[in-house]
Amino acid sequence: MIGSLRGLIVAAAIAGALVLAVIVDVARTPGTPDRAVWPGFAPDRVTELVWQRAGAPVVRAVRTGGWQLVAPARAPADPDAIGEVLAALRGARWHRRGPARDVRVATTLTIVAGGERRVLGLASGDATQRWIVDGDHAVLVDGWVVRALDRDALALRVVRPLAEAAHAATIVIEGEPPSAGVPEARVDLRLEGTPRRLVRPVALALAADVAGTLDRALRDVEIVRAPDGPVTGHGLAITVAGEAGVTTVELAGDCAGAAERVAVTGTAGDGCIERAAADAVVRAVARLLEPPAAIALRQPLPFAPATLVLADGAALDVAALRVADRPADPTRVAELLAVLAAPAELVARPAGPVTQRVTARAGAAAITLELLAGRRVARAGEPIALQLAPGAWDVLVRPARALRDPALWLEEPTTITAVRVDDVRYTRGAVIGAWSRQPAGIADAAALEALVGLLAAPRARDFVDRTAPPFGGAAVRAPPAGDPPLAVAHRVALTVTPPAGPTLERVLELGAPRATGCPARVGADIVVLPIELCAQVARLAH
Repeated sequence: MIGSLRGLIVAAAIAGALVLAVIVDVARTPGTPDRAVWPGFAPDRVTELVWQRAGAPVVRAVRTGGWQLVAPARAPADPDAIGEVLAALRGARWHRRGPARDVRVATTLTIVAGGERRVLGLASGDATQRWIVDGDHAVLVDGWVVRALDRDALALRVVRPLAEAAHAATIVIEGEPPSAGVPEARVDLRLEGTPRRLVRPVALALAADVAGTLDRALRDVEIVRAPDGPVTGHGLAITVAGEAGVTTVELAGDCAGAAERVAVTGTAGDGCIERAAADAVVRAVARLLEPPAAIALRQPLPFAPATLVLADGAALDVAALRVADRPADPTRVAELLAVLAAPAELVARPAGPVTQRVTARAGAAAITLELLAGRRVARAGEPIALQLAPGAWDVLVRPARALRDPALWLEEPTTITAVRVDDVRYTRGAVIGAWSRQPAGIADAAALEALVGLLAAPRARDFVDRTAPPFGGAAVRAPPAGDPPLAVAHRVALTVTPPAGPTLERVLELGAPRATGCPARVGADIVVLPIELCAQVARLAH
């Protein structure tokens, strides 16, 4: 018992000594150093960045909602450039440390974050690894870190202020351009929408190449340096308004300190652009001042319509392929869209009233086409028209009924199990080709199979309006309520028994055949069917 107690005491003492040794060893082992240049850096807290370099003006950017350059001149800061600086500060890691006195600093970057102010010295050179001085010591980092942090004013500002002009809601161009290529002393233009329309001084849908030339010229306006002095004078001002806000750039003459370039001013700040870029803008503006017939869109519509209000007032849903809330014929709809997208001859707008209108919509864009005498079409409010060929005109003025899908239904012929013609009912037998008749009589199997073939997939040759003159006769106006009038000669009912699902019935009411076809009522519609269908029905009616 005593020996056991002594052994327990010794074991406890040894365990205590081991625990103490572990504690002492851990205390002596150095922790893994945090190699972040700025441990715990929070980009959202930064409110000011200041760059200083010998012989150059101070560059200062401040956060005021968005980032803004306030020195050496006021201009919007490029958010991507500022974001790259902050990302470099957050992600920078050092490889080794050294004394600050051995590093030649080219640029100092001061970062203000909340109440903290930190100054980093950025070493010169283009080595793969470069030094950053931080207080009394320096750290060696990858070269990309210093390149991301060492920015001049041009690298921090928006240098392509009109880069998004192609997507702008409005573009206003006014002022006095250089005389070369622009005969007018003063320009006053306004463009709107996408596709682009000129709305001042005249309303005009622009040809795609004309609008594209302007968009490219504005996109390529790039500030390549700062002027040596303030920009004075007034020139051609371009104001672009879109989702990102309103930007104005004014071409203002020779650039101070670089006469071969053109000075610009405006909301993007003062700067200098290449003269070739300024000349491209002037040429694009001069193109907009040409006569309407030279710059107007030659297609009736500048976009693919999602919906159309047709000449007879009916609605065509192009995407859903429905006209007047009925299925539309894909081929006829494609023909109409082809006419609306095809180039035509630009001509003078004729005098006289508008006979009909077609309105097209796609998203927020809407254009009304006015149909004029002599097969001419004009976009509403425009001073010119388009001359359509006879075939194209006929397609454009088709009534809604001519765009309807001619297929009335589609059934498998063998699923038609009974045919009733007036009071005579024919029933298909168990064997294909065998038919019985009620009242009793001879069932002409060949004639029945031929009729079933016609009725399984009937296609209308035409749809008859309720108030239209049917088949060249006098107009017959439908009563206020009920189906349109039709003198019914025969009534045909098909019993369809599909392999799965309920039995259904298809009904046709046929009028007397005419030279143009066989009129028939299907539900609330009157259609024109092939005349041979009426002949087959008449043969089996007795």
